[in-house]
Amino acid sequence: METPVASSPRRWADKLKSTVYRKKFLYTACLLFGNFMSGWINGQRGPSLLDLQLITGTDMSQGSAFFTAAAVGSLVGAVAGGAIYDRCNKYMSLFISMAGHGLTVAVIPLCSAYWLMIAVFVAHEFFLGIFKTGSNVELLRVWGVESKPYMQAFHFLWSLGGIVSPFVLEPFLAVGREVVQNATAANNSDTGGLLNASVIPPQEPLETSIIWPFLMTGLMTILSSLPFLVVFFFARKEGHEEVTKALDGKRQGKKLSRKLLVLTLGLLGIFYFFLDEVEDSSVSFLASYVVKQFKWTKIMGARITSTFWAAYAFGRLAAIFFISYVSHMKICGLFFIFLIVAQVGMILSGMFLSDVGIWITTCAVGFSISISFPAMLTWIEKDFVQLSGKIMSVIFVSVGLGGMVNPQIIGYLMQEATPLWYNYVLTIESVLLFLSFLVLVWLVKKVLSIFHASQAETPDKK
Repeated sequence: METPVASSPRRWADKLKSTVYRKKFLYTACLLFGNFMSGWINGQRGPSLLDLQLITGTDMSQGSAFFTAAAVGSLVGAVAGGAIYDRCNKYMSLFISMAGHGLTVAVIPLCSAYWLMIAVFVAHEFFLGIFKTGSNVELLRVWGVESKPYMQAFHFLWSLGGIVSPFVLEPFLAVGREVVQNATAANNSDTGGLLNASVIPPQEPLETSIIWPFLMTGLMTILSSLPFLVVFFFARKEGHEEVTKALDGKRQGKKLSRKLLVLTLGLLGIFYFFLDEVEDSSVSFLASYVVKQFKWTKIMGARITSTFWAAYAFGRLAAIFFISYVSHMKICGLFFIFLIVAQVGMILSGMFLSDVGIWITTCAVGFSISISFPAMLTWIEKDFVQLSGKIMSVIFVSVGLGGMVNPQIIGYLMQEATPLWYNYVLTIESVLLFLSFLVLVWLVKKVLSIFHASQAETPDKK
C-alpha cells in the first residue's frame, strides 16, 4: 500500500522509498526539464524580435507577423496534440514534438527570407503545441488530486527558462560600436543611467550573432526530448499499459453532460483567449516597447524582459508552497485585480517616461499573471471536468487564437500611432480577462456544483 498523501518533508522522504513514487518523480523531472526549455525558447522571442526584423529586413508591423505565425502553428499543434495524446503513444509523441521544437528553433536565425521565417515559426510552434497539450495532461494524470504544487512547479520551470535565456542572448544582439564609445555620455544623460538607443548613428551597420544562442538552445531542447525516448523503450520492454497504469494518480473523475460540456468549454475558451493575449503579449513586445517609448538600448530591453520573467517565476515558486492551502477562486481573483492595477501603473509610467515606474510595474504585471495558467488547470480538474487530451487541446486552441490576434493589433498600433498602445491594449484585455473569470466563478457556483452534487447522489438512489 502506498504511503498516504502528506506535506511534511519527512513523510515526503518516506514516499521516495516507494518504487512507484520514484518513477513518478523521475518522470515528472523529465516533464519539468522539457518545460524549462520551452520557457527558455519563449524568453528569447521578445528580446530577439528586433534582430529577427534586421535579418528579414522588416519593420515592427511586419515583424509582429512572426508571433501571429507562431500562434497559428500552436493552434494547429494543439488540435493535433489532443488527438495524438488520446490515441497514440504518449512518450513517443512527447519525444518527437520536443525534438522538432528544438530543431526548428536552431534554424530560425538562418531564415533571411520573410516567408521562410514565417513558415519556420509555424512549424516551430506546431511541435510545441503538441508537447504542451500532452505534457500538461500527463502531469495531471501522474499526480491526480496531488497535482496542485506539481503543476505550479512545472510552470515555474517554464518561467525560470524565460529568466535565463535573455541573459544568454544579450551579448549576441545587434548593437552599433558607437554604443560602447558613448556609454559614459549616455550614463550622464537624463535617462537615469540607461544607455540610450539614439546614440547609434544612422550610418552604423548593425550585425547580429543570435545564430549562436539559438543553435545552443536548439541542441539543449533536443537533449530534453531524449528522456521521453528512453521512457518509451522501457515502457515497450515492460509493457506500455502496465507502465502507464503504474504512473496513474488518483483523479477527481468529474464528467459533464454534452450541453454543459459545450457551455463550459466555450466559457473556458473565452477566458484562455484573453489570458494568452495578456500573458504572451506582455513579454513579447516589452523589449520593443521600452526601446521605442523610452529610447533604451536592446540590451536594456533584454534585461527588463528578464526582470519580468523573474517576477513571473517568483510568483510561481511561491505558489508551490501556498497553492494547496488556498481557494482557486479567491487567489486567482486577487491576482487579477492586482494585474489591472499594475497595467494602469504601466500606462502612467509610459506617459511620464518614468524609468523607476516601468521597472516596478513590469515586476507587478509579471507577478500578478504568474499563477493563472497552472492554477486554472488544477481548478478545472477539481470543479469543472476531468482534463483529457481533447479538452486540453480546446484550451490551447483558445490560447493560439489569442496569440494570433494580439500581435497584429499591438504591432500595427505601435508602428502607426504610439508605442503606448502596447499598454492601452493590454489594460483593456486585463479587464476583459477578469470579467471572464467572474463568469467562470458564476458557472461553478450556480451551475456545475449543482450538477456534480446531483451526479454524486445518483448511485445512492439506485
